[in-house]
Amino acid sequence: MKKARITVVVLLGIMLVVGIACGEAKEPVSTPTVGNIPQGWYLSDEEPYGTIEDSDGTEWGLVEYTDTEDADFIAIYYGDVPSELKGHETEGNALAEKAIEWSIFEPDETGTMVAAGQTAGYTKKYESAGESNEMEIVFIVGSTCIDIYAAYDATTENEAQVMSIINSISIK
Repeated sequence: MKKARITVVVLLGIMLVVGIACGEAKEPVSTPTVGNIPQGWYLSDEEPYGTIEDSDGTEWGLVEYTDTEDADFIAIYYGDVPSELKGHETEGNALAEKAIEWSIFEPDETGTMVAAGQTAGYTKKYESAGESNEMEIVFIVGSTCIDIYAAYDATTENEAQVMSIINSISIK
C-alpha cells in the first residue's frame, strides 16, 4: 500500500514537471472575416495562417481585398500576438509603437483609433504625387494580432470604403 502511494506521488510529480515545462497551451489564431464589402471590391488574395513567415519566425495569414475601380487595396495580416504586446493588448501607445515599427512608409501621422471596435495603433501617409494615402493599423482581438496595410486614393469616398471594410472585421 505504501509503495502504491509513493508511486502515485512520483507520477504526479512527473506530470507536474512536464506540465510546467510544456507551458500553457497556445490559443489558436483566428482568421478574420469581413462583414461589409463595398460594391466593386473583391477578395483578391487569401493565405491561411502559417503560410507567411517574418524574418523573426512569426507566422501570419492574409486576407486581401481590392477595389476593381481604382486598385485600392487592404491587406489584413493575422497572426500570434507579439510578445511585446502581451499584457498590453488594449494599450494605445504600445499598439501605435508597433504600427510605427511595421510601417513600410515614413508616416505623416501616428496615433490611436478605434478599428473594428478595438483600440488600435495606426500610421498614415499622404502621397501628394499620386494623391493617395497609405495606412498601417494594428490591433488585437483575443489571441489574434491584426496588422492592416491599406493603400487608396486620397478621396473621402475611398477612405470611407476602406474604413467600412476595416470596421466590419470580426474574429470568431
